[in-house]
Amino acid sequence: MHCLVPLKGKNKPLHTADGSMSLYSMEYHEGYRAKSVGAYTESLHKFYHASCIGELLKKQDVRLLDICLGGGSNLSVTLDKIADIDTPYKLHIVTVERQASLFETIMDTPYLWPLRGYNILRELIVNANHKNVRLDIAIGDAREILSKLMWSFDVIYFDPFGKRKNPEMWTVEVFRQLHRLCSDKAKVVTYSSGKVIRQDFVAAGFKFTSTPKPEGAFQEGTVFSKE
Repeated sequence: MHCLVPLKGKNKPLHTADGSMSLYSMEYHEGYRAKSVGAYTESLHKFYHASCIGELLKKQDVRLLDICLGGGSNLSVTLDKIADIDTPYKLHIVTVERQASLFETIMDTPYLWPLRGYNILRELIVNANHKNVRLDIAIGDAREILSKLMWSFDVIYFDPFGKRKNPEMWTVEVFRQLHRLCSDKAKVVTYSSGKVIRQDFVAAGFKFTSTPKPEGAFQEGTVFSKE
């Protein structure tokens, strides 16, 4: 990718409860996915299923904004699932990430799962296109990038580190930017179910529902949509 800056980072493998691997950030001292739930399980339930992106892609072109790539599990699970969908429509992903080194880690870590999804993600990182999917990568401060985006999105995966570790991303101002970037029927999905976070999303113009709680999950996720 043209905007991928070759930096080195410190992201270590993290075993999770469902047997899938995630990564642990030495900078934030936090895993990219919940160890107690499982990287695959959390991404599948709180992002892919909660957003209904697979069903949407059967009916129209879809633009997905992926905020904070993390260990790549949200995108890899999505890519793995939609690979089985026979559709003429296209998926355009824009991923926003501060740590360029994460892309190198994903490229150099072959045992991340689901294997097919991560292999597609690696191809997208290198070539930007795979069949009906396009990936654009924006590296930098997500707040600045969001303020400059002019596209509207049908689905937003909102996946920063938790509010205690990454408070600047969990503000009404950021949520207002998300509201601006949402198409009329867009969904913003996140792993968080915090009361204050939900209140701040509402203050930014959203309504919300809870995601079903998968077995072993310590908390439900949240789906936000425009009022």
